[in-house]
Amino acid sequence: MPSAAATHVREYFGVRTLLAAHPDMRRLKRATKATHLHGNKLWGSAYLLIDYLQENPLPAASKVLDLGCGWGLASIYCAKYLSAEVSSIDADSAVFPYLSLLAEHNNVAINTQAARFNELSGEELAQYDTIIASDICFWDEMSEEVFDLIHRAVEAGVKKIIIADPHRPPFLAVAEACIDDFFAELIPREVTTSRHHRGSILLIENA
Repeated sequence: MPSAAATHVREYFGVRTLLAAHPDMRRLKRATKATHLHGNKLWGSAYLLIDYLQENPLPAASKVLDLGCGWGLASIYCAKYLSAEVSSIDADSAVFPYLSLLAEHNNVAINTQAARFNELSGEELAQYDTIIASDICFWDEMSEEVFDLIHRAVEAGVKKIIIADPHRPPFLAVAEACIDDFFAELIPREVTTSRHHRGSILLIENA
């Protein structure tokens, strides 16, 4: 008979996640402060991103920056299955204990940093081969900040930028600008876990 903890674990694309009733998750929620900026759960676009990476893997040992990482599912996937060196950045440092817990359950190590998008310089972005992100453009006022960050990353020579989103209007505005300015592609994507997730991948190849 499975343990109580085992019944509160889910695994998709080889990444283990914990349900709210898992003992470790319950302990963590009691011990930490509440998240803000919507960092209080897993978001479906991360699975769109992981599904894309599974079909289009990055080169081994890539240096990957996960922007607006939240609980870090895509970060964990890249470290676990693509042998990537991953740094995860979020404006809300309260998400990092959740990322660390999931990383521990997946036997990987992830570097974390608290920062807003407009605090990341071109020099800092130039350290990475690939930038990934999911669900990072959910308010209208974020569109300009996200586009400016992408612009800095392209100028800094980041080879690939991959952003997943469920078609929120602010994201689509950014995608349209990137298609015009950076020859980006917008690739429809669907995937099913415990739920059906639909959206698109914004892909910028800057080789």
